[in-house]
Amino acid sequence: MVKLVSAIGCVALTCLAYQVHFLLSGEQRRNRKHRQRLLVWIMEGNEEDNSIERSILDGLKQLHKFFINKPLSQAHCLFLAVYVIGIQVGFIPQNFFLNRLMGLTQLESWSTFKKSNVEICCNQAPTYEYDSPHETFFTENFITAASVEEDDILKSKLVALVTGDFMMVTLSPHPSTQSLGRSTCLSIGRYVIKYSDNEIPLESCYQKLNQLQIQLRNELFVPVRISQLTLLDASPLPSFMGIPRELRFEVYKYLKSTDLKKLAWVNKAIQMETKLFSTKNNSLSN
Repeated sequence: MVKLVSAIGCVALTCLAYQVHFLLSGEQRRNRKHRQRLLVWIMEGNEEDNSIERSILDGLKQLHKFFINKPLSQAHCLFLAVYVIGIQVGFIPQNFFLNRLMGLTQLESWSTFKKSNVEICCNQAPTYEYDSPHETFFTENFITAASVEEDDILKSKLVALVTGDFMMVTLSPHPSTQSLGRSTCLSIGRYVIKYSDNEIPLESCYQKLNQLQIQLRNELFVPVRISQLTLLDASPLPSFMGIPRELRFEVYKYLKSTDLKKLAWVNKAIQMETKLFSTKNNSLSN
């Protein structure tokens, strides 16, 4: 009897051991898969960050050609990066716009980046003003590339003041709009390691450009651009009303009359537009 109990106990322990081993193996497999997914996510994130830095560095390389015989301070190098990021977000120097620089195109209200606009602006000598030789004050007049016509609502003024190791950057809309400006404080040493003396690679001068872009987009350029486009009754964010009207009418063609009536309840703009579409559609059918 004792031997039978002992044998049953050994079998139970063996089964328990196999169950624990199986559970641990399953947990290890899940952890391994989790680590693999995490590694892929990190690598994809790094690739995205690297592409952002490369795009900013490409613009900086073009602009630095205009200062080839002039060493730039760390503050000046940082302002050049601010200048490039502003262009990438849809702002164009007013001088370029007023002189009808060939190739510049209007952006849709829901879009900010236009590669051709960035390349054209970065291949032109910058028009911003700064105090020389101290390089503690920089200013540029921008206009948002949302219209082919000059409009005060789309104008803004970028000002950068250097105090110690920091740069205070402010973007102010045109006074006629009575809109609030935006400001942000940048640590110069955080983004610019060395000043540019044309003897070291440009990549060695800058760091964390992806973080600089996020800070400037979120705290400076995008909020001002949204307020400007809102005053123009445009749709500054990706939305159904932000796509061209012709495309919205194409969408209406695929909807039943009952669906159009339901869609009209979303807002007054869509209500008026669906009525107009229905009227045109009925006239064409007749």
